[in-house]
Amino acid sequence: MGSELSRWVEERLDADGSVTDEAGLLVLAALEGQQSLESYLAGGAAPARTQEDTPTRIRPSSEEPSGAFLAGLRVQGFRGIGPSVDVDLQPQPGLTIVAGRNGSGKSSLAEALEVALTGSTYRWGRKGSVQWKEQWRNLHHPAPAGVEVRIAEEGRGQTTIGLSWEDAETDVGAFSTWVQRPTERRQPGLTSLGWERALQTYRPMMSYDELGGLLEGGPSGLYDALSAALGVEELSAAIKRLDIRAKTLKAPEKELTARRRALQTEAKGIDDERAQQAAALLRSSAPDTAALRGLATGSQAQDSGPLAWLRSILDLAGPGAEEVELAGTGLAAGVQGMVDAGVEMLDRQRRRVDLREQALHLHDQFGDMTCPVCSSGELDDRWAESSRQYIAQERTKFAQLDRAQQDLELARRSARALITHRPATLNASPLGSLDDATRRARDAWDAWAAVPEDDQDLLTHLRERHGEVDESLEALRTDAVAEHQARQDAWTPLATRLATFADDWDTWLERKPLADQVDAALKWLKSNDVALKNERLSPIADEARHAWALLRQESNVDLGSVTLEGTATRRRVAIEATVDGEETGALTVMSQGELHALALALFLPRAALPESPFRFIVLDDPVQAMDPAKVDGLVQLLTELAQTRQVVVLSHDDRLPAAARRAQVPVRILEVARGERSQVSVRESEAPARRHLRDAEALVKDGELPDDTLRKVLPGVLRFAVEAAARDRFFSRRLREGALLHEVEGLWGDHHLTRERVSLAVFDEVRPDLTAWLAAPYRKKTLGITTSGMHDGLGERANLEDAVHDAKRFVSDVEQGNRS
Repeated sequence: MGSELSRWVEERLDADGSVTDEAGLLVLAALEGQQSLESYLAGGAAPARTQEDTPTRIRPSSEEPSGAFLAGLRVQGFRGIGPSVDVDLQPQPGLTIVAGRNGSGKSSLAEALEVALTGSTYRWGRKGSVQWKEQWRNLHHPAPAGVEVRIAEEGRGQTTIGLSWEDAETDVGAFSTWVQRPTERRQPGLTSLGWERALQTYRPMMSYDELGGLLEGGPSGLYDALSAALGVEELSAAIKRLDIRAKTLKAPEKELTARRRALQTEAKGIDDERAQQAAALLRSSAPDTAALRGLATGSQAQDSGPLAWLRSILDLAGPGAEEVELAGTGLAAGVQGMVDAGVEMLDRQRRRVDLREQALHLHDQFGDMTCPVCSSGELDDRWAESSRQYIAQERTKFAQLDRAQQDLELARRSARALITHRPATLNASPLGSLDDATRRARDAWDAWAAVPEDDQDLLTHLRERHGEVDESLEALRTDAVAEHQARQDAWTPLATRLATFADDWDTWLERKPLADQVDAALKWLKSNDVALKNERLSPIADEARHAWALLRQESNVDLGSVTLEGTATRRRVAIEATVDGEETGALTVMSQGELHALALALFLPRAALPESPFRFIVLDDPVQAMDPAKVDGLVQLLTELAQTRQVVVLSHDDRLPAAARRAQVPVRILEVARGERSQVSVRESEAPARRHLRDAEALVKDGELPDDTLRKVLPGVLRFAVEAAARDRFFSRRLREGALLHEVEGLWGDHHLTRERVSLAVFDEVRPDLTAWLAAPYRKKTLGITTSGMHDGLGERANLEDAVHDAKRFVSDVEQGNRS
């Protein structure tokens, strides 16, 4: 029905030129559900428009989804039921009446089924908490209570739903549920069935109390009950969703404006350039959120101002103590190295060596001669050899001097490199509280920057001035850290709120364009709500009028229109009627029995809609307060429903079973009896096949019926028995195995011959040759009587009693699927 409703809405939206496409899509998204609306509002895909031709009215879908039949129910220790009792149901369309006197356990079975499927019962909600929370257990069954519901799911097979209490003292609400599907692991809860919404929309169970309560809740209560029962709650839910979202979408503007002003006032009072910039940005009614976010997160760096100066101070560092110590040590070592090398003595010696080396060159060139310097010594070969040895020894001493000079120069350059000019950061402080510390650091650095020329003075400068610089910088950094932390302590909470505000403001700006569209969608849906609901209701109201026509019987009240009117606190249901041709309101003129019949007429059409996943309808004591004529009408109505639904009716007296027998409709009657110590038993009163066999026996024993007439009628009665047994066997087996109902009905309908239907029941297929199975004489005779005998009748030699006896054996074989 959801797609039909969507198409109906689409038609109205397309025809209304005043509504925008965006507002129309919002209406469709709200109808699809909360998740769809939220997804679309968050930028998700637009709701899909239907592709089918738009109908002129909302009508039930002709295609049924996969559904479920009831296959059985087992109950123990619950209310009036003590030891375990098992109710076997035929999972197929048809009428089943479960009859039992008051106190037999019949209603306990109904409530066990209801609580297993829905988690509660209508009656529980209306009883006192003490009675139902403390006295729900069966007194004769000390073991924990339990309920199992067997269902036949189309396309899956037989599934079991379990309900159990851990011990006999457990509170009524402290039960656990589970679902066991064929070949699958047991799943806790009922979520895997996917029936949560369907149980509200297409509720398949109704008790006498609930039928009465349907019309006793006042105008708005009836409106809500009928809306839920008829599945039109999508419209109210959509309006509620749009209303909530409209309020939610518009709410941020006022709240954010107040936050902006409060943040601006707070920022103005903080002595921080970031706060002052934020205050300036927040003056605008449309603040620059990117700039605010940059300030808040620090991604927008401060290039000037006290904060930038403080950060430069925190990053400022003079020469490291280890570097200065290392440079001083190197310089002292260089100076000492020169001292150790004997600079002056080695210089005089270098000149002597140079002079002797020149004399040696002269000897090498001109040979032996008198020394040209002293004019007394001889420069001969002996002298030359000794001179060469002397020069080599002295040159080694000169290399030591050269190395000492190089080491000293390197140490001198390293020391001077550590002494740099004062950084600009120390020129002045933008913060008065740090003026003195800045001045001391500046003076210390200026003194450090004055480089002495003398190596010894330089060494003293390194060791004395560096400590002053290091001490003053550390003092300045300590003060800067304290100042920076104080500013951060004041700024950080504001920054956090600014970042949150910026995000919230951007979110609001993104969603603001939707606010008007949501408002438009809400107004449109509200204005079309009543028309939408009543057209949605129209085909169901038609079915309700048809149901009432069958139920009213001798009543002079004729049901007219059923419409929903008003909204919110003024909502109500208008049920029109005529009494002897005079128009009036139905609720004011109907008797109690008529009101119950009306409630039933309103409930059944909705429960039987094709799109419901429930192929069953369960009614508990619907005939209370009904006069006999209405009971006959109820049988007629239930028989119609049983063409497509499994209808299970629990009745406290024999009026309904008797009416079904009088009407000679296909019905299965189960009788419930309660023995000592809450021992409940359920037995089948008479299956359709067995009833036909009983009718055949009665015909044979009827001495007043002409023999030739009997021989013509009997084959038809026996055929009814055979085909009824075959149909029950075939439908039950196939549906328990998970076959789809329309497939089973189609296969059955495609084979009209009794022989084919018997083959389907016994072998689950149509076998062209049944010779082997018909080897048993009684089978062959019965099949012959129920086929060719339909046209020729029974011959004069045929024994009528034997024919009925053979048919009984034949039916038993079919019911049991006996292939041997």
